[in-house]
Amino acid sequence: MKKQGFLKGSAVLMVMVLVTKILGLAYKIPLTAMLGGSGMSCYSGAFAVFTPVFALAAGGVTGAVSSMVSSQLALGRYKNAVRIHRTAYLLFFLIASALSAMLILGSGLLAKDVIHDSKAQLSVIAVALSLPVQALVNVRRGWAEGLGSMNPTAASEITETAAKLLFGLAAPYAVMRYAAGSFAQYHGCFGRYCTDLREAELTAVPYAAAASAAGIAAASLICCLFLFLHTRRASAECAAEFSPYSLSLDISRRRSCGALLSRSMPASLIMLVATLSGVADLTTIAPGLDRAMDADPTLFAFLADSGIAPDERSSFVYGSYTALALMVFGLLPTFTAMLGKSVLPELSSAIARGRKKEVDGVLGSLFLISSGIALPGGLGVCILAKPLLELMFHGSHAEISVSAAPLSVLGIGVIFMGISLPCLTAIQACGKQLPAMLVSLAGIAVKLGLNLLLIPMPRFNICGAAISTVVSQAVVCLGSVYLLVNGSGASREAAAKLRAPVIPALLCSFTAYLTQRLVTERMDGFMYTAGVLVSVAFGAIICLISFALLCISPKYQIFRFFSKKISENP
Repeated sequence: MKKQGFLKGSAVLMVMVLVTKILGLAYKIPLTAMLGGSGMSCYSGAFAVFTPVFALAAGGVTGAVSSMVSSQLALGRYKNAVRIHRTAYLLFFLIASALSAMLILGSGLLAKDVIHDSKAQLSVIAVALSLPVQALVNVRRGWAEGLGSMNPTAASEITETAAKLLFGLAAPYAVMRYAAGSFAQYHGCFGRYCTDLREAELTAVPYAAAASAAGIAAASLICCLFLFLHTRRASAECAAEFSPYSLSLDISRRRSCGALLSRSMPASLIMLVATLSGVADLTTIAPGLDRAMDADPTLFAFLADSGIAPDERSSFVYGSYTALALMVFGLLPTFTAMLGKSVLPELSSAIARGRKKEVDGVLGSLFLISSGIALPGGLGVCILAKPLLELMFHGSHAEISVSAAPLSVLGIGVIFMGISLPCLTAIQACGKQLPAMLVSLAGIAVKLGLNLLLIPMPRFNICGAAISTVVSQAVVCLGSVYLLVNGSGASREAAAKLRAPVIPALLCSFTAYLTQRLVTERMDGFMYTAGVLVSVAFGAIICLISFALLCISPKYQIFRFFSKKISENP
């Protein structure tokens, strides 16, 4: 059974990330248009509660199963690998089912006291249903990766995202159509009398949000069935190759459970820390906005024109901020994060051999490429925040009006996050995972403190959440770069590569700003909305020319990361 090389496996995963991000945008943009800020508050709040629980239940499962299966196969103990695989199904399914039941039983309390919106209860219940299935999916992905192939993981991710796109949009669309038909016939929906169609839609959006979450649970089930069918052949090949020569079974179920838990928990804890930023926003934004509006009753008064009642405005703003601003904020760092995974083998080898020049070269390339993407991208988000939102969420005027200003602030955070994510991954080569986790926790503590301080101030309001995110990401960025440079023994010249793209980034953003002001804003209709693409294109061209003229083009480094001869990487 032929295994994939690292670069080929990484390339498969990078294609998967690109495809799933495109499908994810195709899902999130129309969903936001259907649900609006009020519905997205229920949806985002439910997932903010769900993701830490998922991290504990199934976050480290794939890696644990993969490493244990591959090590047993390397020792010729196929029977041990099969027992570990089967034990993992039972163990993590039971853990996930118990946590899912706790979420369902506590959904009312979570919706009222954590999400601060009692209408989110159905969304919490719906999303909790997917947890046991996701645990099974991650076990099967770990089995496939342990057999030496990333293809099932990539194919199942794409299948799941496509199913989310289908069911996650069809279900809320059906609910909203039912609400419109019920209003036309009875002037009401879901047991409530409505004076106009807008009120009927606002009444229906919590049910539509729950329907979308239920659609995602259905997508997880489809992904699970697909993954089991897709990996049957690889499992059969593995059995044919290893079973006849397998050594005797010498691992008990109890020992398998202990080993699986001990291997999965560190990764689960790291994933849990990563989810705490969303929990900090969930628990502080809505109460902080309520206090800000108590201090200044005119704050967000313009939302009355969109039919948003005063007692629902904090939830609406939270939903708009998470669905629009934070979604755009996270796009670019998702791709720079892959740089850390790509550099990990080469950096680990250089550190192990004590080759300082090689370490400097690898880290210099990592810093140059990550900052070369993050700096112009982040500054572009700063100056083109509103046009970008109008392009992506055309028609969601109220949501854009409360999300544009915080997204402009978050553009600076894109720079820090775009650099920190690959560094946090590369730190594994230095064995500094615990300090990296502490740095992440410090960033979350800073974020929580600033949220509590700034959001209740009327002059900051929702922008306070964006400011706290930027500061926390700056703390994580500085800490991760310091740990990586010190832990690897690299010189300061390698870290200096982070400054190299500053001038191209400034020229890029200035060009995009001028193009937007002098050309795009004079257009009308669709050309005005799509004109931001022209501004982005001109800025990118100037950025590339600047890189070339200043002789800091990362072309060689990009080639070094992602290109190898086929003969060298079977």
